[in-house]
Amino acid sequence: MLVEKGTSTRFFEPKINSEVVSVLPGHFFVTGEPDLAISTLLGSCVAACIRDTRTGFGGLNHFLLPDADAARSGGFSSRYGVHAMEMLVNEILKAGGSREHLEAKAFGGARVIDTSSSDPIGARNGQFVRDYLASEGISLVATDLGGSRARRVYYYPNSGNVTVQRLPLNETGSATAHEAALKQSMAKAKPSGAVELF
Repeated sequence: MLVEKGTSTRFFEPKINSEVVSVLPGHFFVTGEPDLAISTLLGSCVAACIRDTRTGFGGLNHFLLPDADAARSGGFSSRYGVHAMEMLVNEILKAGGSREHLEAKAFGGARVIDTSSSDPIGARNGQFVRDYLASEGISLVATDLGGSRARRVYYYPNSGNVTVQRLPLNETGSATAHEAALKQSMAKAKPSGAVELF
């Protein structure tokens, strides 16, 4: 069973010798398919990788901002941490997962956009995902958060394995520019008035 939010691209990645589904910012993807990797590219954004250890069903989200910014903009979107986490967890539970068997890993949150800020977005995203998982009683078993370089993450929900590639500085700059443009467009967007129930 596959569940996805938004546009995802599936391809074969020779670097890891696996079929891969690529997840864009503000989206998520869940699956129970063995040997399928879910991938995303992260700068200051964070991806939570969550699965049910009993069923092997799980997925990955990619959020740009924590919930405090969502409240200011009026948005109910998986671009915001609080909604991205709820949607991912709810899809796993709907597929037969149970909270007591959920485990999480979290990645991203680099200091790449607002490097002069005393409260950078990457750090806020990283703290948000830790706090959210703790409040929901979901075990956080591994993290690679912070730093100054973008990451490419490959997550295998069926086994729980993760491969993280830290990108060279020139590729980090490209990822950072893309994230900054997305955040700027989110700030300009008017609230849609749509409400998603969980």
